[in-house]
Amino acid sequence: MSSETLTPLPSLSILIPTLNAGPLFADVLARLRSQRYPSTPELLIIDSGSTDQTLTIARQHNATIHQIPKKTFDHGLTRNMGIERSTGDIVVLMTQDALPADDFLLQNLVAAFEDPLVAGAFARQLPRPDADAIVARNIHNWVAGSEKPRISHITDRPAYDRLGPIEKYLFCVFDNVTSALRRSAWQQIPFHQNAFGEDIEWSKRALESGWKIAYRPDAAVIHSHDRPIAYEYKRNYMCHQTLYRLFGVQTLPARRHLPRAILLGTLKDTLYALRHQKPLAKKLALAAKIPFLTFYASLAQYQGAHDAKHNQSTRHTDV
Repeated sequence: MSSETLTPLPSLSILIPTLNAGPLFADVLARLRSQRYPSTPELLIIDSGSTDQTLTIARQHNATIHQIPKKTFDHGLTRNMGIERSTGDIVVLMTQDALPADDFLLQNLVAAFEDPLVAGAFARQLPRPDADAIVARNIHNWVAGSEKPRISHITDRPAYDRLGPIEKYLFCVFDNVTSALRRSAWQQIPFHQNAFGEDIEWSKRALESGWKIAYRPDAAVIHSHDRPIAYEYKRNYMCHQTLYRLFGVQTLPARRHLPRAILLGTLKDTLYALRHQKPLAKKLALAAKIPFLTFYASLAQYQGAHDAKHNQSTRHTDV
């Protein structure tokens, strides 16, 4: 492994893959352009077939646009292509709906690279104001929702190798909703082809090569979703397929565990929603939705890990 010492003001590129980003995209780019960073970052858009105003908005903000066929998009390889076309010492990776929470997102994220062994840093995620109580709770309980900064670094490889699947997974967390990479680290460890989970797979390889991964809660974006149940199933399926492949994680190792997980999860989330969701109409709507969400989330956790364990092909690749 090699490392480099950055100048006090590293050059910066921002890379955003897009597909029909919608009206929020204008706010995302406006907030990026208003960031208090000492130099103007390069802005690159990799678009895979937008038919709305995404490209018009990108041009209004002087972005460099690269267009690719939708069928060629890959979470890992498309990001590699964008980074190859960028010039910054640090490359910030964002999703099209990650809204900077303030004017210091870039400055605080890049500050992590003052440590020459930091290969990547990722930002905190805050729920949108209209997020339901369960979505908001899940974000706050997630590593990328924590208020506490952290740095992951393997200083004792045998101890790291002894970590259990969940412990190792949490140690390696990295999130490309908003992250930043040191170019020299990426040159050594580019992304692999990945339909899902390119970020944590990259982080695992970077950590195991001796680099550090930083989490910066002072760099924050507003990002959450109220997705359809069918989408949540697909996303959970692919997530747990990836987690089994990388770490051996099986939250529900056998089908017989499903009834208990569904029952307890439904009860826990329903009680939480009844206590915390407002107003009454939203409280009742969320309580009615929870049994279906819990059923399909639990089934996806089981099925994704099961299929990965038995080397069955990925069923869902459109998330």
